[in-house]
Amino acid sequence: MSQEQLGLESGVQRNFISLIETGQNQPTITTIFKLAAALGVKPSKLVQEAEKQGLV
Repeated sequence: MSQEQLGLESGVQRNFISLIETGQNQPTITTIFKLAAALGVKPSKLVQEAEKQGLV
C-alpha cells in the first residue's frame, strides 16, 4: 500500500506517514489506531513489529 493510499484510508497526512517511516516523527496512540484500522491489523501488532525492529 502506498503512503498516499494509507493516508487517504486512515485520515493521516501522507507526509506524516513518511516521517514516521523514516523515524523523524513518533505517532500518537490515536494515529497508531487509525493506521492499524486502515491496514486491517490490531494496533498491538504495529507496536509489536516496531519493538521487533528496535524502533521503540
